[in-house]
Amino acid sequence: MLPGKCRDVTRLLSDALDRSLTLHERLQVRVHLPACSGCRAYRGQIAVLRTAAQAVGGRGVGDDRDASSAGDERG
Repeated sequence: MLPGKCRDVTRLLSDALDRSLTLHERLQVRVHLPACSGCRAYRGQIAVLRTAAQAVGGRGVGDDRDASSAGDERG
């Protein structure tokens, strides 16, 4: 695990729920995730919570940005 970077990456994964990440931020996430199982797990947990919240709220999955794709964006 990369402690200093983990804090930044988990913040970015959370931020991705509310806004589009900049190119620099997306690259930061994409470089970090392959090396960090903790941050990958966090990304998965966010996706599960988001899906559950949308189901309870009666919204379909994929209506908004999905944090699970934050590390997979291109651009």
